[in-house]
Parts: sequence; structure tokens; C-alpha cells
Amino acid sequence: MTKILSLIITLCLLVNLAFGQDDLFIKKTSDYLEELAEDDNFSLSICIAKAGEVVLEKAYGYASREHQVRNQVDTKFNTASIGKLFTAVAIMQLHERGQINLHRPLGHYLPQFPNRYIRDSVTAHQLLTHTSGLPLWFHENFDQSPKFDYLELNDYRSAYETLNIDKTRTGSHHYSNVGYVLLGFLIEAVSKKSYKAYLNQHIFNPLEMQATDIWQLTEIISNVATGYVRPSSPEDWWKTNYHLNMGSSPAGGAYSSVKDLVKFFHGLQSNKLMNDKSKQLMLSPKTTSYQGEYGYGIGITKRNDKVIIGHPGGYYGIRGELMWYQNDNYVVSILANSDHTDYIDVSYFIKVALTGTVAEKAAYQNTSQLIRSLDFSQIESRQELEAMPQADGFDELLIQIKGYYHYNNQAYDKAEKLFYLNTILFPDSQSAQRDLKKVRG
Repeated sequence: MTKILSLIITLCLLVNLAFGQDDLFIKKTSDYLEELAEDDNFSLSICIAKAGEVVLEKAYGYASREHQVRNQVDTKFNTASIGKLFTAVAIMQLHERGQINLHRPLGHYLPQFPNRYIRDSVTAHQLLTHTSGLPLWFHENFDQSPKFDYLELNDYRSAYETLNIDKTRTGSHHYSNVGYVLLGFLIEAVSKKSYKAYLNQHIFNPLEMQATDIWQLTEIISNVATGYVRPSSPEDWWKTNYHLNMGSSPAGGAYSSVKDLVKFFHGLQSNKLMNDKSKQLMLSPKTTSYQGEYGYGIGITKRNDKVIIGHPGGYYGIRGELMWYQNDNYVVSILANSDHTDYIDVSYFIKVALTGTVAEKAAYQNTSQLIRSLDFSQIESRQELEAMPQADGFDELLIQIKGYYHYNNQAYDKAEKLFYLNTILFPDSQSAQRDLKKVRG
């Protein structure tokens, strides 16, 4: 009896400790968000869920700077490449029903597709894993050009006619938005529905994702966050990204809220979107990528033996991510409506908190304290910066993030001092040298 009682007490202590750690993580994250929000330009929404239950949801900044409308947790943001998850799930659903063979050439499903080489050689497997050899964009300046000629998915069709595949890249991971637009044509051909209608019927509506849809570039969307592009020089103003958005695109044209994205991932986790076999096929690594490994439309990253599964998104005036921290069972959704450093600052804070080693967490904390202690107005010379502590126990990436925060706010003197500090603390870092060179012109 005594042994049983002792075991029960031990288990209770362990449960309380676990809950305490979760509460501490959420409190620290909430406190850090409030600290960042002291800057009026800080603008994003965030939702964090633990084991299916939302434990933090907050929104900051303006959905519309013009009309002084604040972001909310149900505000719709352009999700950029996070939307590739929707496209991948649609393909996996059709595969599960036996309607798509992932390794069969696309010509079997798209016999009239305008590019014969793509039609006869490229497969859904290659498109999902970015291993087809297709380029990132349709042409060199496509990402910077107005998108009013691409309101419907079919408007992209002619762009493939003269598109070439780099055979030297086929078989290895080279990120391609072009490939995911092509998957949209495959979904429409097989399902006999528009890309928009298919996603609504088979993904968004079943999960009650009421703030999520595929809208055209010219449509009026209620409760939407405008994307803002930071100034490139002191003479510039913030600009909107209206003309640059890839509306209706399976590569990143979806709009959603942070709460809806969490619903989506919970639906994927609980097999509401596909059976377990299909889910495991989607989430299992197929190729290596610059961030780790890549499955079907989803990244798999291991950091200190902890697994992060999900997808980031970024474009002009848009930043965000949807990530599942598998070991701790947190789903984190962040959407920002600017290309400022807000998103990456919060994202990195969470990554260190949930996957960092004891030493990495200490280095992050040391660096935070060091940056807070800097009195930029009093730092007059290189000698003063060089007198700062050396690299033992400091975080290069955090200094870089804070440096770009000042750089993007056109506080170039502060940015230069932080970038220079990184070259002192990390003298062998090419990244630190490159950042310093950039700010010095």
C-alpha cells in the first residue's frame, strides 16, 4: 500500500511539473509578445494550442493602417506558402480515393496541357516534394510584377507553354511555386471541381474554417489584414501589397486566420481529412531541404532531437508559419501582415523555448540581457563595442534579428552597431560580415 501511495504521489508531482512548465512557456511567450508590442509597428496574430486546446491567442497592430482597424484573432491574412498545405492535402485525398497515382506522369490526367515535356515527364510526387526541376517562378521578375492578369487559376496556363525544366535539378529539392500552381490544375482535372470549390467542400467546410477561402486579387474581403511592404529608404513610405498578391493560387493564394489554421492542423492530426495511412505518407520525409527534410507539401525539421512539422509562408507584406512541435504537442500559428522582423522574432523565441538545449536557452537569455543593456547613444567607438563580452554563451541569430529590426525601422546606426557586435562575438561568421557590409552600403 505504501509503495502504491508513493507511486501516486510521484505521478502527481510529475503531472504538476509538466503543467507548470506549460504555464511558464505560455506566460513567457505572452510577456514577450507584450514587450514587442510596445513598438507601434508590431503587427501579427498568434494562436497556440496544446493537445487540441487553445492556450494562447492574441492579436496586435493594424489590419488596416489607413483606417486604423486593429488585427483580431479571427482576422483573415494571406497565408502565402502556408497554403501549400491545403494543396498537398487535396492531392493526398484524391490519391487516397484512388483517383491520382502520385508517380504517374501528369499527362495521364492533363492530356491537353500546353507543355509537352512537363505533361509527359513530371509527376505529382515530384511536384509535392519540389523535385521536378521546375523553376521558382514563371520568369525572373514574376514575383515583383503586378498579378492582375492572374485572377483565375486558368490564367496561369499559358505561362507554362515555354517553361523549361532544369534537368540537373530534377530529383533534388529546389523550391518551386510553379510546381504547386500545376498541382492546382491536377486537382481540378481529377475532381471536376474548381480548386476553390474543392478546398471548400473537402477541407474548409468539414473543419468549420469559416475565415478561410481562396479569393481573387480584386475581391473585397471582410475582416482582412492588408499586407504592408516596409520602406526601402528613408524617403519611402510603407506600401500595400495589393498588386503583388497571388490570388487564386495553389502555391499561396489562400486567406485564413490563426484560429482556422490551428483547426486545420488538428483536423490533419485527428485523421478528419484523410486516413492514418495517407497522413503518415504525407508526413514522412521524402527528400532533404534547406531546412531539414520535406514530405508531401510539409517540412520536417529536427532540432536537438525534437521534431517540428509544418510550413512557413512569406511574400511581400506577408509572413507566417503553421508548426507542430511534436514532442510537446503544441500547434503554433503565426500570421503577420508586414515583411518586418515581427514574425521571425516571435518564431525564433518559441523555437528556442520549445526545442533549445539548456545552453542555447542560456545563450538566448544572455543575449537578450546584453541587447537590453546597450545604450546606443553612449556607444561612440569600436573600442567600446569590442569591450563587450566574447562569444561564449551568446546567440548570433538573435542579435541579427534585432539588428534587422532597427535596419527595417531605418535606425541604421543602431543596426550597424549590432551587426558589428556580431562580427566581434562571431568573427568567423560569414553571415555577420555580410549583414555589416549591407548596412554600411
